[in-house]
Amino acid sequence: MKNSNDIRPPVNGKAGRIVIAGPCSAESPRQMMETARVLAASGQVDFFRAGVWKPRTSPGSFQGVGSRALKWLQEVKQETGLAICTEVGSVQHAVESLDHGLDMVWIGARTVSNPFVVQEIADVLKGSGIHVMVKNPMAPDLDLWAGSIQRLRQSGTEKVWAIHRGFFYWARSVFRNHPWWHLPMELKARMPDLPVICDPSHIAGDRRLVPMLVQRAMEMPFDGLMIEVHPDPDKALSDASQQLTPAAFLQMMSHNFRKQNPGKEKQNRVLDELRAEIDGIDQLLVWALSKRMKLAGEIAGIKRRHRMALHQPGRWEQVIQKVTSLGQEGGLRSDFITKLFEDIHHESLSVQQRQKQQRIISGNRPTFVR
Repeated sequence: MKNSNDIRPPVNGKAGRIVIAGPCSAESPRQMMETARVLAASGQVDFFRAGVWKPRTSPGSFQGVGSRALKWLQEVKQETGLAICTEVGSVQHAVESLDHGLDMVWIGARTVSNPFVVQEIADVLKGSGIHVMVKNPMAPDLDLWAGSIQRLRQSGTEKVWAIHRGFFYWARSVFRNHPWWHLPMELKARMPDLPVICDPSHIAGDRRLVPMLVQRAMEMPFDGLMIEVHPDPDKALSDASQQLTPAAFLQMMSHNFRKQNPGKEKQNRVLDELRAEIDGIDQLLVWALSKRMKLAGEIAGIKRRHRMALHQPGRWEQVIQKVTSLGQEGGLRSDFITKLFEDIHHESLSVQQRQKQQRIISGNRPTFVR
C-alpha cells in the first residue's frame, strides 16, 4: 500500500480511481477486521472507512461506539495496510482522529451546512497533511458546498476532496437522496483541480440500486467511489438497507470496472437510472401541482370574501411573462410553457369556481329547527 499522504487520484490500477469502502458504522473489532481483510485481499480498495461517531436524526438510534473504535481502525491499518478514514463532526473528533493517525477524515452533510463548525475543524486540521473529504450539504446548495471546501483550503489544508452523496428530496423518490448529477459536475467545473468522488450508497439507500449508480458514476468524470460494505448488512446497526456484503461488493467492482461494456447492456443501465430520475421528478411535479391547486382554493376564499372576480387578467399576464422567461432560461419553448400554464390556470379557475358553487349550495340549504 502506498503512503496515504502521497495518494492522488487516480491510483488504483484495476479501477483507475480511488476506492473507499467499509461499513457504515464501526460496531466491533471483529466486524471491522472481517470486512477489511476481504477488501484488502481484493486489491480493489485504497481506503477503509467506518463511522465512529454517527450524527443520527433520532437520539434513540445508534450513535456510534465513539472514540474506542479509532483503535480498531488503527488495528485494521496495521494488519491490512489499508489507509483509514472516518467522519468528523466537531473539533474534538478532528483532534482525536489526528491523535490516532488517521489518513483521511470526511465532513458529513449535516456538518457542512454549519460554516462555523467547518471553520473550527479546518483550523484544527491545518498543516496536518491529512486528507479531508467534504460531502455535499443536505440541500442542493452548490455555493455552500464550495464554501466549505474553500474554508479548508484557505486554512492551509491542501489535500481536499469533495464527495457527492446526493441531496435531500422532499417528495417520495426511488432514491434516498436525489443524485442531481449536474451539481457535482458544476462543482468540478468551478474547481478543476478538486478530486470529486461519488457515494452511491447514500444516494441509493437501497443496496439493489448501488450497482446501477456505480456504473453511472464510472461513466462520468468522478475521481473515485465511497461504498458501504458490511459482513452481515441485515444486522447492521445503521443504514442496513444500503450496505453490500463483501462478496456483492467484489462482484460489482469486477463487473463495473470492465474496460468495455456491451453497448446494449450499458444503454439499459443508463435508461433505468434516467427513468428512475424521471419518476422522481414526475412525483415532484404532481406534488407541486397539488399544492398549487390547494393554494388556488385558499385564494378563492379571499376573493369571495372581498367580492373579487375569479379571473384577474393583470395577474395572469404577470404569471405568463415570468414563467415563459424562466422557461427560456431553462431551454424550454415559450409556446410549450404558455400552453402548459394555460391548462394549469384553467384548472385553478375551475377549483375556485367549484368552491364558489359549493358555498352557494350550502348557503341555500334549509335550516330545520326542532
